[in-house]
Amino acid sequence: MTNRILRVLLWFCLPIILYSGNGITAQNIVRARIIMDTLSSASMFGRGYVNNGCGIAAEYLTNEMRNTGLKSFEEGFKQNFHVNVKTYPSIVSMKIDGTILKPGEEFAVITGSPTVEGAFKLIEIDSTWFKRYRKIEKLKKRDLSKTLIVFNTGLAKGKYKKLTDSLSRNNYINCAGFIYVIDKNSVAWSVNSADKVLSYPVFNVVNRVMSSKPSFADINVVLEAVDNYKVSNVIGYLPGTSDSDSFVVITAHYDHLGMMGKDAYFPGANDNASGTAMMLDLADYYSKAENRLPYNIVFMALAGEEIGLRGSQYAAENSLFPLNKIRFLINLDMVGTGSEGITMVNGVQYPEYFEKMVKINAENEYILKVVKRGESCNSDHCPFYKKGVPAVFIYSMGSEHIEYHSLKDKSQLVPLTEYEDIFRLIRDFINLL
Repeated sequence: MTNRILRVLLWFCLPIILYSGNGITAQNIVRARIIMDTLSSASMFGRGYVNNGCGIAAEYLTNEMRNTGLKSFEEGFKQNFHVNVKTYPSIVSMKIDGTILKPGEEFAVITGSPTVEGAFKLIEIDSTWFKRYRKIEKLKKRDLSKTLIVFNTGLAKGKYKKLTDSLSRNNYINCAGFIYVIDKNSVAWSVNSADKVLSYPVFNVVNRVMSSKPSFADINVVLEAVDNYKVSNVIGYLPGTSDSDSFVVITAHYDHLGMMGKDAYFPGANDNASGTAMMLDLADYYSKAENRLPYNIVFMALAGEEIGLRGSQYAAENSLFPLNKIRFLINLDMVGTGSEGITMVNGVQYPEYFEKMVKINAENEYILKVVKRGESCNSDHCPFYKKGVPAVFIYSMGSEHIEYHSLKDKSQLVPLTEYEDIFRLIRDFINLL
């Protein structure tokens, strides 16, 4: 055989050899991108509680698990539960001194704020108002029922921040509401499942749209509070090749913030379509006969994380299998970057597992570094950890995509910098559990 023929054969065969050796092919990252694109598309309405966005996503994930070959514990993959939610699906508008602001980008209504409509005078206060409280005392004596108090968060530091927070929480001056001016290009929104509606509205507004001395605002916001809203965890598993009754669990929340008004939807590509995609990729990998493990592997796509870890709390309290049989739980949340490595929350609590992952990474040079953090109830590992399950939360680090809870957390902007190598690192780690 001539050298030329050998070179031609090598040219065609090398990609196949490389892909099969790595255990994750270019097709996997393409699939991950498709999953991210789908979950963060406008058709999912931000995977929240407007237009059944969370329900549409749950149906999609159910089909993905079924098509991957996962089994369900009960009659179906969905574990249903109910939550109380506060939504703003229709009217959300604000004008400052006649300038129309964009909802979700230039301003955000704090979830739980009541329906409000009208024209309001603005009074901007700073730290000088709290030094002797004379100005605040004067405010108390005024009729502020049509006045919004404006704080600049860039100046809200130390004692001043505590005092402004106290004022906005308690509203002891009986004003119409509050505006926090933030020094960012766009607002970041959060949702919650608070049982009570606030008695006055609170807003975040970006500094660049505020005049030097803002004087009035026109606001129209309609709150829709829904009790007993049905949502679903989507749970499937792969049985082990032996008779082992132990489990490894991979979790990722699939819900996001939903919509603010009729047009502003929050895509949630990195948070957390990326983690959901990797969870499904791991399911696909371990569904192959040659990759199956002796113990059972459970895959949980969890709802209600953004409103207070509600899905993971329900799953932990109503487990479909014994929690004391869980060997280890890995929660994936925001893994769309990675140029600066990954962080393992609870790495301090489980040093032997942390060192194992560090060792695997060092031997294979997958990513820049693996960093440990102490315990933190900041994602879906926490309810399981509190019940004694050995659990960690892994997220990627990197300044290449820093959009968080914003309209710009779009799939096409998430680079998946180290997605494949993070996958390989977690795969190798699971194989050694």
